[in-house]
Formats: sequence, structure tokens, C-alpha cells
Amino acid sequence: MAATADPRARPYSGYHRVSDAGEDPELTHTGPRTPCGEYFRRFWIPVAMTEELGEHPTPVTVLGEELVLFRDLSGRLGLLHKHCSHRRASLEYGIVSERGVRCCYHGWLFDVDGTILEAPGEPAESPIPRRLSHGAYPVIELAGLVFAYLGPPELRPEFPMLDTLSLPGDDLVPYAIDYPCNWLQVAENPMDPFHSVFLHTRVTRAHFNPAWGALPVVEWHPHEDGTGIHLTNVRRWEDFIWVRTAEVMLPAIAQPPDIYQNPDREKFFPGVGITKWTVPVDDTRCRIIAYRHFSPELDLDGKGDRARVGLNKVDFVGQTGIERSREEGLRMPGDYEAQVSQGPITVHAGERLATTDKGVALYRRMLRQAIRNLAAGDEPPQLRAGPDGQVPTMAGDVIVRVPASSGDDAELQRTVGREVGRIVYETMELERAARRAEIERRVRAWLHAHVASGGP
Repeated sequence: MAATADPRARPYSGYHRVSDAGEDPELTHTGPRTPCGEYFRRFWIPVAMTEELGEHPTPVTVLGEELVLFRDLSGRLGLLHKHCSHRRASLEYGIVSERGVRCCYHGWLFDVDGTILEAPGEPAESPIPRRLSHGAYPVIELAGLVFAYLGPPELRPEFPMLDTLSLPGDDLVPYAIDYPCNWLQVAENPMDPFHSVFLHTRVTRAHFNPAWGALPVVEWHPHEDGTGIHLTNVRRWEDFIWVRTAEVMLPAIAQPPDIYQNPDREKFFPGVGITKWTVPVDDTRCRIIAYRHFSPELDLDGKGDRARVGLNKVDFVGQTGIERSREEGLRMPGDYEAQVSQGPITVHAGERLATTDKGVALYRRMLRQAIRNLAAGDEPPQLRAGPDGQVPTMAGDVIVRVPASSGDDAELQRTVGREVGRIVYETMELERAARRAEIERRVRAWLHAHVASGGP
């Protein structure tokens, strides 16, 4: 008897495709004591923009924890559990003091590290200030963003100062965007460069530049130390081969190169366009908290606009739920619509991953393994700084003139992409200007030897 065909493969198979499969909590749930939540708590993450701070404590929710962020009158930042340790009144109504914040209900005064400085009404010999400390987390302020470490205090790592956060002539403009969906469906987007071909170019119109619509040759490279992935994304555009390296650093830092890049001339590793963190608020909400980079070497066509970058706004289309009407979103959907429309927590069992999803699958596997390693007692590896105290990164563009030939141009793109990626990786420890010069020197030498000469 012939085998019965899978009914899900037949036309009008909706009935057979309905599934009761649930979400993937190992990767998507980040609250206290969850496996992924514990993993996130081993890293510094941004929790707010500095501009969100006012004269009163600012409520923030991060990794399912309700907190308040404030600057005391002496200028120090504090991040405390939202509810007072005494009778759980919210410290968003606390009174900011010269040192710490005072609960409005009974006047208990908490320092930025959670120390109870005063417990008015209690006897002078009360043991409460000695025996109790309010929940607090260390914070760092950098270029308009506030970062916090929410993990075990004895395991606090050094803050990872990425080399892209102090480039000469680079202007960091902070922004934050709220998403009503799980963190992972937003964070994995940079590992899918093929969406730029379709969502950002071919399906409606070019959001950035028509060259983004050229189908790329892409390869993904997990880092040996387990800290992240970089990819080489290679396109042919007229007489140029455009090699774009982008990266994700676990758990959820991403750096794409110049978002308005135009491959109309040779370029050798100009800076990144965005440095962003995807931060879980709770299981069904997240935020992108990020920097847009502006410099004379980026966006040579002048499409960017720093005045449009800030709280729930950024200067490229389709990134927020408030910048456009629903009708505009339907006519020209962007990242926001594609990611949020997957649902509050997308169901991985309902997906059919394909060739273009290799990077997404790799990212999920690395996250899952890191989460399981931590659960087994192995602390996750941290980004390592170089001799200058900065963490070297991989994101950038290399654009070279290589006229098309009658041969296999896709294979040529792959070969050039692999060599450029290798050179970018091997020059990571160099100072930025020296790195650019060395990348140009080595890429030109390799092209002369292997392409212009007709070599393999």
C-alpha cells in the first residue's frame, strides 16, 4: 500500500496545520531564576536613556524586575527595587535626597547601593539598618545611556567598552524603541541579512539604497571563544563587490555597518552605523536601546537625520509603532511590523526554517548552549578587551572595484568575501586608523595577486 502523503503538504491544508505547540521558554523567558534570565544577568545591559531621568525616580522594568532609576542630589545614579523593603510602597514616589532616595510612606532612606541610611521612627539601637539592605544594582552612565549589572555581585564583570564607542570624529546619538513582543524575535534580526533584500528593498521600495536588493552571498562565523557571531554579506553591484561584516555579541548586542551605505566607490572599513542592545523588559515586551553613529565617513549621500533619533524614534523607516499610521505600515512594512506581527512570543515550532535562516539557527543554538552551560555551573565567557582596554569588533564595509567577468560571479563574491572577512578578523587588535590602512593594503594586494591576475 502506498504511503499516505503528509496532509500538511496538500492545498487548503489549514486544518492540518493548526498546532497546539507552545513557545520556547528556555530561550524566551527572562524573569528571575529562569535559565535565560540567569544568563542575561551575567552581563552589563542598558536599562534607560539618560534623558528619561527627571527630578523624580523613573520606573523601569528589566528582565521582569520592577525597578526605579534615579540620580540623587549629589549626582550619583541609583537603580533600586521598586517596592520599599519596609511596607512595599513604590519608590517611584520616593523623595530624591542628597544621598539616595527616601520612601514617601515612612521616610526610610536608601543609598544607591541599597544601604539603609535612616529608618525614622525606629529605636536608635534598631538592628534593621545593619541586618537589611534594599535590593540595588550597580550602574554606569555612558554617552547618554545608563547600563546596569543585575547578576551576582561577586561575579560582576568589567564593563565591555567596545572600540566603536570611542572612534575619533564619531558622534554617538542615543535612542530607545519599545516593542510589544519577546526579545528574541527582535534580537535575531541582524543574523538574517536576507530580510534586507526583501523587506527593505524588493517587496515595496528601497528603504536605504537600491543596492540592498542584490541577493547576497552570506557566510556566518561563530567565534571560538563563544562570545558571538560575525557574518560576511557579499553583494555584486555594478563594477563593485561590497563585503559587509556584521556581528552579534551574546546575549544581544548587535552592530550593523553604515545603514545608508551606497557601494558607488571603493571604501575600506568605515565605522558602524548602529550599536544596539535588545533588552528584555519581560517575556512579552522588549526595548532596543542603542547608539546611532554619525561621522563624516558615514552616510555620504546625507540621508541620515540625527534630529529624528531619540526616545521611540530613529531616522530610518519602519522601526517604531508610533511614527506611522497603521495604513502606512500596511503599505510599506518595516522591521517593527515584521517582528511584532509574529505575536507576543513567537512559536518556533510553527516555523519552517530555510537556507536563508542559517544565521538565526546558529544564534539560537549558541544561546541555548550558553544557557545550558550556565545551568550546569559554567559561567559564560565575557568579551575580552585588548591592550588599550577596548573590545575589538568586526562590523564594517569593504567595497572594492572588481568588474564582473564571464565566470561564476557568485563564487568570485564568496572568495572575495572570505578573504576580506579573514583580513578584518586578523587586524582586530590594531588601532582603528592603522587597522583601516592595513585592511586596504592587504585587500588590494590579495586582489592584485588573485583576481586581477586571473588567479583562483
